Amino acid sequence: MDPENNCEVSPVMQSPQQQEEETTVAATLVMEEVVTQLEHFTEPEEPAADEEHVLNGTFTFDAGTENMSEKEEAEAVMVPQEMAALPESSLELDPDSDDLPELIAETEPTTQEVIARELQAEPRLPSPEEKTLEQVEAVMDAVAEDVIKEAPPEDNGALAKGDAKLEVSAEKTVDVVVPEKEATSSEAVPPAEPQKEVEPEKSAKSVVSTGAAPEKEAPAPAAGSLAYALLDQEKTKDALRGSRTLVVLRGLPGSGKSFLARVLAEAYKDRCTVFCADDYGVKPENQDTSAKGHKALDAAIAACCVNPSALVVVVDDTNHTQDRLAHLGELAMEHRLVVVFLEPRTEWRRDAARLAKTTGRKLKPAQITSMKRQLEEMSLPLFFAWFLLTPVQDQLKSSNTEFLKALSTLDAFKKHTIDFTGNEEELDLTQYFKAKGSLHCTTKFCNYGKEAGAKEYAENPVVADSYGSVFELSLSALFVTPRTAGARVSLTEEQLQLWPSDSEKGGQSTIPSADSLPVGSRAHVTLCCAQGVEAVQTGLDLLEILVLQKEGQQGELVADMDLGPLRYYGKGRWMLELKEPMCVPACFSSFYKHQGPDGVQGKKESKKCTIL
Repeated sequence: MDPENNCEVSPVMQSPQQQEEETTVAATLVMEEVVTQLEHFTEPEEPAADEEHVLNGTFTFDAGTENMSEKEEAEAVMVPQEMAALPESSLELDPDSDDLPELIAETEPTTQEVIARELQAEPRLPSPEEKTLEQVEAVMDAVAEDVIKEAPPEDNGALAKGDAKLEVSAEKTVDVVVPEKEATSSEAVPPAEPQKEVEPEKSAKSVVSTGAAPEKEAPAPAAGSLAYALLDQEKTKDALRGSRTLVVLRGLPGSGKSFLARVLAEAYKDRCTVFCADDYGVKPENQDTSAKGHKALDAAIAACCVNPSALVVVVDDTNHTQDRLAHLGELAMEHRLVVVFLEPRTEWRRDAARLAKTTGRKLKPAQITSMKRQLEEMSLPLFFAWFLLTPVQDQLKSSNTEFLKALSTLDAFKKHTIDFTGNEEELDLTQYFKAKGSLHCTTKFCNYGKEAGAKEYAENPVVADSYGSVFELSLSALFVTPRTAGARVSLTEEQLQLWPSDSEKGGQSTIPSADSLPVGSRAHVTLCCAQGVEAVQTGLDLLEILVLQKEGQQGELVADMDLGPLRYYGKGRWMLELKEPMCVPACFSSFYKHQGPDGVQGKKESKKCTIL
């Protein structure tokens, strides 16, 4: 029995999981109290002079708050009254009358009547308490479906959906802000619109706040920040849907990687698989403690890459260290996937102070600054290149194998095997050469920013805009030397914009006339190398043959093969000029790998090439 309101109050409905919890929404308790009073009304005792009664289907608490605590005052939300619409005589009922229940039943309106009367009433401004109640009802609609499913049935039967008491779990509580000022609009307040489903991970403690609103999450990246070839270019998207690609996202916590991962998943739909490092317990701020998580993550990625149907694999992690970038790059090469490294282009991606506020990891700006330093050190890759898509790699390797077999059987070649082995014994070129990883055409060797012009090349707008795009490369010739076997690439005007103007000058130390060749002459794809020879030697071998051609040496025509004429240029240099160029799709991207024991890459390779 409620001594202050002289009526019975049924206990607040709680689920079994919340019987030991006391944290419930204050506004919801008021709603429960109103429904309970209406359902369990009993004849009241003699009311006090300063108390109000249940009239016209409404219920109010005692307006006096002199003996109430601050918390009780905050919970005593007044429900709008409709008493003014009743005749004056109806307010003077005799509490001892036997007709009181019938009179109350007659005067109690139905839900439809209340709604109709409110629509016909003149527009009025809602009170702060009404606004609070509307806020509560609107938010509770968002979670009502889940809550009702979880709530146990009442003893007196199932409640109608409209009259159900809403139970709020501690995991799905909401913030309710009481407005400090009334609205100035004179328009009638429309019914609350249905709210979107509240995500469980965004729940907060149930409070009634009179201060500032809760801190907002980082806004979704602007449209311009999603300007990636993998998303914008239909030609690129179509090509990648039929190939195998590993997309490695990198960036600081809160920079927009997960948002970008969702956009990629939507763009490639059922052909895309996303791996999030958070799901494996990886903590990017502490790489040492994340070793176990990274091991599990890498195992899952590798298992996915083994599956031929895995076409687009996305890795959502900070990947701010060389070790992680190199490992993922080598994993892609091992499983014959083209790898693309992407960083969010949000305006706050490098703002440590802002990221510390927006990320949910509770990181300090100093921690993010430390990660930022490592991220920037690895901004430049080992090299940029066009990477041939997986299907054409197999085709080109097969064509090269057939060419090497045919060349090995020619009598003219057998006369010059001494150029390869130092004797005139028969030689099988398919056994002499070894494959050198993923097939690609290098545009710029950066050595992580240590090479001259590396930063300028990476910051070139054409390079940035073309990153991740798929191009059609034209292979115009196949060539073989005692050191390498490769394919010459004839670049278009568009592709030459990605080719460094000083690339051919790099061979001046061994080929003095190389700088006189047209820009792009060195473009090639390394198909295989002899034992102990680095892939960079392939471009130098091609320059040697082109210099001889420019000097007027057309070479000895040895055979007119199905693919085109085969010529010999001396010293074991052979070139097959293709009658019809091979057009192969290739993705413009970059590559990382682990450094050698001396921590230097590129210089060691250059010395080998010079000696050779």
